[in-house]
Amino acid sequence: MGLYAGPGMATRVASIAGLGVRGRAVPRAGLAAVVAACLALGLLSLAAPTTPTYDPWAWLIWGREILHLSLDTRFGPSWKPLPVLITTVFGLAGGAAPALWIAVARAGGLAALALAYRVARRLGGGVTGGLLAAVCLAVSTDFLRFAAVGDSEGLLAALLLAGVDLHLTGRRRAALWACFGAALLRPESWPFVGAYALWVAWREPSARRLVAGMTFAGAVLWFGAELWGSGNALRAGQRAHDPNPNALAFADHPALEVIKRFDSMMPLVAEIGAALALVAAAVRKRLDATGALALAAAAWIGVVAAMTESGFSGNARYLVAPVTLACVAGGAALGALALRTPRPALAAALALATLIPAVAVRVDDLGSDGRSVRDEARLMDSLTTAVRAAGGAHAVTRCGSVTTGPFQVTALAWKLHSPIRGVGLHARAPGTVFRPALVPAGPVGPDEQGFRTVAQSGPWQILSTCVAPRPH
Repeated sequence: MGLYAGPGMATRVASIAGLGVRGRAVPRAGLAAVVAACLALGLLSLAAPTTPTYDPWAWLIWGREILHLSLDTRFGPSWKPLPVLITTVFGLAGGAAPALWIAVARAGGLAALALAYRVARRLGGGVTGGLLAAVCLAVSTDFLRFAAVGDSEGLLAALLLAGVDLHLTGRRRAALWACFGAALLRPESWPFVGAYALWVAWREPSARRLVAGMTFAGAVLWFGAELWGSGNALRAGQRAHDPNPNALAFADHPALEVIKRFDSMMPLVAEIGAALALVAAAVRKRLDATGALALAAAAWIGVVAAMTESGFSGNARYLVAPVTLACVAGGAALGALALRTPRPALAAALALATLIPAVAVRVDDLGSDGRSVRDEARLMDSLTTAVRAAGGAHAVTRCGSVTTGPFQVTALAWKLHSPIRGVGLHARAPGTVFRPALVPAGPVGPDEQGFRTVAQSGPWQILSTCVAPRPH
């Protein structure tokens, strides 16, 4: 699968939908080598504080349930086929599954950064453009944190950029597979993946059967799995219309808030570069590949804005894909501009100097993100001990209802070997309550409904109506 580029490839012309791009400074590392290196780093990162967040715990539970032919998706986040396909395989590893998923999610984030550099350089931005794209993506709001806690956005960004990279080397079928993976992660990708698939089918009649097969498989994996797990093929979309109270969907002008959120996530230098790519395309009256990526980013924002107006939450995770495309387009445009100046070395130095303020304004946020990841990992590690302190998973579930805070439901369900519906938010007697330190006043008081404190484990207080043995 390597993409070694010899001297002859450095001058060949690639195309996106017929848009000419001269390949300059083509990266020499094969795509397979990039993926392998990122997976190795993802595994090494497990030495740092490690825990999934809410959605990944649900994917892990669903993967385990598929192995037991007992899928139940009636509760929890929206369904995403690709993560659950992966966690189903990881379910064979038992208790190691959460760490394996975290390694893959982090590898996806690292691969996205490597591919941002690779694609921006391949589009003519040179080393300068590649560095601008990769650093801007790394410091964009929440990108690294999402990858660190196991969200799938890093993997989505990596698959999209892999598709672009493979297309630029003429490997359209491989690019289709990368796009198909992206389509199994976020429905917002469907218009873009669909358009590319139709273009490939038009240009290469032999690929039409593959496109048709992917379309059918995608429908089965998105809607068929939900029909099996919940009895409602459209449950994922309906769940996404049930946003948190602080979601952008509740703003006075949700679409405008989406644009503001995108602007707040993007480093200014990347925004300027992406705008430059669009302006250059308008002046030339020709949309090159860099301009096409910038236009795709803008169109993707439009899709998210329209969805938010219709009631979807519009949170930051929905915007990681357009942020990625805009960073790559912006980096490539500014890098190419630097190379065309009379003094390219000086122009490149000035362009890279713009990264200093971009990084400086995010230093405190990156530190806060790191502490958040560490604290969440400690909380979840202590939850395992808390379950043992409450008498073990069997004793807890046998006692009656199980209750915890809203963001710990899926983690507790995983540790209790329970479906997500087995853990609730409102205490009922008889039962057990796992009160995290993050919820000091709830969900019940120690004297309410007959609940009393039976154990304390790290940041967790366990209340129960049953007699729970204390650990020796």
